Amino acid sequence: DVCGDVVDLWNTTGPARDRNGTDYIEELFTENSLGILDRHDPNEPLLLFHSFHIVHSPLQVPKNWEDLFAWVPHPARRKYVAMVHYMDHVVGLIVAKLKSKMMWENTLVVMSSDNGGQTTKYGANNQPLRGGKLSDLEGGIRVNAFASGGAIPHSKRGTKLDDYIHVADWYATFCAIAGVDMHDEKAEAAGLPPVDGIDHSALLLKSVKEAPPGSGQRTEIHHAVRALTRGQWKLITGGELDVEAMRNESAALGGPWVVRADYLTGYEDHYPHGRSMWCDSGCLFDIQADPIEAHDVAEEYPEIVEHMKQRLAELNANNLFVNRGQASLDGCTKWPGHYGPFLAIEGRGLEDNFNFV
Repeated sequence: DVCGDVVDLWNTTGPARDRNGTDYIEELFTENSLGILDRHDPNEPLLLFHSFHIVHSPLQVPKNWEDLFAWVPHPARRKYVAMVHYMDHVVGLIVAKLKSKMMWENTLVVMSSDNGGQTTKYGANNQPLRGGKLSDLEGGIRVNAFASGGAIPHSKRGTKLDDYIHVADWYATFCAIAGVDMHDEKAEAAGLPPVDGIDHSALLLKSVKEAPPGSGQRTEIHHAVRALTRGQWKLITGGELDVEAMRNESAALGGPWVVRADYLTGYEDHYPHGRSMWCDSGCLFDIQADPIEAHDVAEEYPEIVEHMKQRLAELNANNLFVNRGQASLDGCTKWPGHYGPFLAIEGRGLEDNFNFV
C-alpha cells in the first residue's frame, strides 16, 4: 500500500469525513439504506444495492452479537455465525421498511454471495460441498442465493431452481426488469468486449406454467481459464491461486494444482491450505449426480474431457487480461486522508467540495 495510513470510506460522491470509526461499519451501511428507503417516493422505481462487508474477514462483530453464541467453542466460528445472525437481522430491517412504505408487493429482492466460504481459519463451512474460496470446486463457486419479494409469482414462492445463474447474469436481469439496454457503448468504443450476462427475469418473475424450473437460458458457466461447467459436466484443469492472490498477474493461465481440494471447515486444526488436487490433464465431475465432487470420472469419459477442453479453449480466446498499471500516490493525495478517484472524467474536476446525502 503506497498510501500508508489513509481511510477507505466513501459516501456516494466524496469522502465520508467524520464517519470513520464512529460505529460498526455495517450500522453505517444499514442507516444509509434505510434512509434511502425513508426518503424514496414509492410511486417511483428504485434500485437499491446493499453490500454487506461481513461474513468475511476480518472477523469483527459487536460483542453483544457475539455473546449470543457464547456456546460455540471455536472463536472464529463464533464470530462467523454471529455475523450471519447480524446480517439476517439487517435483511429483516430492510424488508420491514419496504413493507412499511407499501413497496414490498412490487419489489424483487435478490440476495447472493460472491464465492464460497474461506476454509483456512475464518470460520466457514461449505460442507457437504468440496473446496472453498480460491477453488473452482463447488464449495468455492456454488453460493448461497435466494430471490424474494412480492414481485415473485405465488406459484414460484418457496420453490427451488436448479437452473444455472452466474453472478454476471444479475446485471442483465436487472437491466431487463428496468427496461434499459445493458449494452455499453463507451466500452465498445474503447475496444472492450460486450457485457457478459443472461437475462433471467422470466425465470424469476413469470409463473411456473409460463417459465417452469429448468427453462433457464444458461447452459454453461465459464468459471475460469481452467474450469468450465456445461450441462451435467464440470471440467477442472487446474487452479489460479497466483492470479487470484495477485501475486503474479502475468501467469494468467494459472497452474495445474487446485488448492483446498478437501471438505475441511474454517475452524478445524489443519494445514492452512488443506489438500491440493492435480488436474493438469483434466478432472471431470458429473455435478448433477455427484455435486460433492467425490468421483473424478475423467478416465471413464475421455471424449467428454476432450470436448470440454475444446470448448474451454474457445471461451478463453475471448478473455480480457488488463494491465492495471502501477500504484499511484494520486489515489491518496487528491483527497487528504482518504482514498479516492484521481482521474478527471469528461472534463470534470475532482475538487473536494461535494454535498453528502
